[in-house]
Amino acid sequence: MSELLAAAAVIAPFVSTAAISFAGAVVDSARDRLADSAVERGRRLLGAALHRGSEEPPLTADDTEAVAAIEGLHLREREMLESAIGRWLADGGDLSAGSLVHSIGTVHSEYRSGDRIQATTHGPNSPAIGTVHTATFNFPGGPDGGTA
Repeated sequence: MSELLAAAAVIAPFVSTAAISFAGAVVDSARDRLADSAVERGRRLLGAALHRGSEEPPLTADDTEAVAAIEGLHLREREMLESAIGRWLADGGDLSAGSLVHSIGTVHSEYRSGDRIQATTHGPNSPAIGTVHTATFNFPGGPDGGTA
């Protein structure tokens, strides 16, 4: 399981609360920038949540755990989180943590599907080059042209 999915339940309430508390400025600005990528919208909101000003309430223990989970993500998973947040903001008015967890799961599935490679080869005993996790090789004939 990825670190992002494992941390989603901890991260989502923190980001959801931040989005709701920022209500006007950051969320509306992020939603209005439809030309921006989802990653950029998410990056903007996540940055605002992580780098609070002195006038903001102090972080709670749960907030501190969420910040640590976010900071512990690998670069690719951080980008997935930012994309999920950006899509979540653009999808409409549901700023709940549950909605964000769903968005994280959806984006994670989409990113992970890009990790799959389909290799096609042609000709007798042609090699497959690339990463193959599961494969079925069907050779239509043996070396003499007959059935194997």
